[in-house]
Amino acid sequence: MKSLLSCIALLAGFCLAADSPYGVCAHLQRWEYDRASEELKLMKAGGIDHVRFDLDWDALETAPGVWNFDKMDSLAAMARENGIRILPILAYDVKWATPAWKHLPEFLNYVETAVRRYGDVMPCVEIWNEPNLPGFWRGKPSGTEYASLLVPAYRKIKELNPGITVAYGGTSLIPLDYIEESFKAGAAQAMDVMCIHPYRCNEMPEEYLPSDLAALRKLMDQYGAGDKPVWFSEMGYSTVERLPYLSLLLPRLFAALKMEPQKTTCVIFRDAGYRYDSEGLGFRIQDELPSLKAVRPIALKELKRLAAGTDTLLVLPDNESFPSEFLPDLIGYLRRGGRVLSPGGLPLYFDLRRDESGALRKIQVNEKYMKELHLGWYTFWTRPGTPEKLAEQEFAEPYATGMASLPVNGFRFFDRANPAAGDRFEPVLYGRSGDFRGVTAGVYHFDSDLKGKIAVCGNLNPGVPEKKQAEFLPRTMLIAFASGVERIYWYSFRSTERSRFDGEAHFGIVRSNLTPKDAYRAYRTLSELHPAGSSRPELRSDGTLYIANWKTPGNVPAAAVWNIAGERAVRLKIKSGRLTAVHDHLGRELKLPPEDSVLSFSASPGILYFSGVEL
Repeated sequence: MKSLLSCIALLAGFCLAADSPYGVCAHLQRWEYDRASEELKLMKAGGIDHVRFDLDWDALETAPGVWNFDKMDSLAAMARENGIRILPILAYDVKWATPAWKHLPEFLNYVETAVRRYGDVMPCVEIWNEPNLPGFWRGKPSGTEYASLLVPAYRKIKELNPGITVAYGGTSLIPLDYIEESFKAGAAQAMDVMCIHPYRCNEMPEEYLPSDLAALRKLMDQYGAGDKPVWFSEMGYSTVERLPYLSLLLPRLFAALKMEPQKTTCVIFRDAGYRYDSEGLGFRIQDELPSLKAVRPIALKELKRLAAGTDTLLVLPDNESFPSEFLPDLIGYLRRGGRVLSPGGLPLYFDLRRDESGALRKIQVNEKYMKELHLGWYTFWTRPGTPEKLAEQEFAEPYATGMASLPVNGFRFFDRANPAAGDRFEPVLYGRSGDFRGVTAGVYHFDSDLKGKIAVCGNLNPGVPEKKQAEFLPRTMLIAFASGVERIYWYSFRSTERSRFDGEAHFGIVRSNLTPKDAYRAYRTLSELHPAGSSRPELRSDGTLYIANWKTPGNVPAAAVWNIAGERAVRLKIKSGRLTAVHDHLGRELKLPPEDSVLSFSASPGILYFSGVEL
């Protein structure tokens, strides 16, 4: 009888898991396999009901017709035991059939084999991972080519088992042009779920996520897929330690600019209307250069009137974005001889635009504005022969005196691709890999129609402190749920911690030794207070204060409140219900009795949850 009850309980858990919005990414089939059983138990204890990982074709079929199911059989059994559903990524290739989209019979045989064997524990499958990236697609990405793989895979799976959910391969970010190209080729009707990976990197989730999701939904509506669910099959924040290079690099960039920090006023953007701030989650110019004379914030509209001078430096953010509406003003500033610092990544790689509803959207525009700024850049995905990894970075002469090489994380290269007569480019920092040497930081000196200077640094610092990771996780999820996203696979469960400065090694919500980080506690708290089966949150904001309301499965009201700009004193009236408990984002219970149905408290970037009431 006990065994029968256990089976019934497990089946009931599986039914609940099928509708749960809570998932996570893990490489259980690779380096995490030895501790997979422990991880799955820890996932379940954290309220996580779904796990996503690659069901690598070359690991399953080791030679034509030779199959190795041992590891996957074991993982399937572990998942069943813990009541966790697997979302397998059916992807990549084998030596005798690459690229996969040109070898459909072989690929479809692999798909059929996987679905027949594991359909019970993986009732949904994802066809490929980030097909819009060259490294995963095994060549130049093409939405049309992806559709030529997805459409027959979808048909094959539905022939085998119509009940299996087929998910579009999660794209890196939300590349609408690529997605539309695939939709035109039939992908919109060859999926049950749309998957995306809308990473924010150095941005808060509130900034553009709702408008980006609205744009995706509009495109899906246009191609007859508007009623299909959207999932984040990856989303997360790395807690990698920020590289300590700016404090070493900036004095050398100042020297190349012919400027002295102690005589320089740095002008930074702080624009509430565009949520555009030069000083982001981990970058503050005065922390890197304490000797600066002054720091002065301006709004974007003030750029048109900003005086240029040898003692003034305009600082862009390190998130590669700029609103093109103000590009003429930036060019005008450079024509007046203005000096600009881009402290990280590619300047103007993303455009910030308002759509017809007035919502802000962040749109990838690549090199669109580089010619106007006389800048040139390249990466491994734009120029063949460019390394994907660097061994070291070293300063150029005459800036190398007494200086060893700098550590490397993400990076971009700069060159003289778009010069005008009279312009010159001065290297300050090089990146090396074997015989390759490219400029990762330098100064463009203009003496053409532009008369100013731009100092650029291609290094990226994508990490956030662990405290922020724990704050962003539930905020991201509630914003996504409020925007109609039905499931999220957080990336990732466990950190490799293989390298101090490797961003990929620190996405986990538990450490390499399985010790939970605060983000794990935040996940568990959200899954308990917004359990599977809760209503879609209703979200409102006055600019910095966010309030989400929902009903739990028992039709009990609940709410969450947070403020994205530090501490803020608030007074909120209880609209209905009776307050039964208050918890912070890490699950700690707080005492906060209402006075005459009014709650007075301090809202902060960490969510406060209110059980039993609508606010």
